[in-house]
Amino acid sequence: LFGIDCASGDTFISEGAPKYTMESIHVPDPVISLSIKPKNKNDLDNFSKGINRFQREDPTFKVHYEEESKETIISGMGELHLEIYAERLKSEYNCPCITGKPKVAFRETITTPIKFDYLHKKQSGGAGQYGRIIGNLTPLTDDELTTVRFEDNTVGMNIPKQFIPAIEKGFLEACEKGFISG
Repeated sequence: LFGIDCASGDTFISEGAPKYTMESIHVPDPVISLSIKPKNKNDLDNFSKGINRFQREDPTFKVHYEEESKETIISGMGELHLEIYAERLKSEYNCPCITGKPKVAFRETITTPIKFDYLHKKQSGGAGQYGRIIGNLTPLTDDELTTVRFEDNTVGMNIPKQFIPAIEKGFLEACEKGFISG
């Protein structure tokens, strides 16, 4: 049959035949994962077409996008299995790819209270930039381990109130990546 949109495990019957419900096939969990990306950014369209087709054809071939590392991760039943799909992208879709080990997202945490005093000076030809921030980082309780809290404890008018939202945004962005790994 040509031109029928189907996937592995679909069952076809002729018209008028009794309709059977077939048990679905057992699909084992993937055992290996690789990161993959096209060598050329212009091949992204062909890359997407190929990956989508391979997913429809093979229920053991899984794909997901890892938001933290910004990588496309393919998973399958072995290294050869995934290498074949990378080679098929090159030969069938004219999309050579780069494969590698997936990046690991590291996490940092504060274990003890710490005081900090940071001075930012940058001279770039004009008036330059100057800023100083003094503060405390304190670990939260065990039930709040996944939350980040910003408290504005400034006194006086040293920092105009309209700058506080931008300072909070920068603090929260720094907390997403961490000091050491970000």
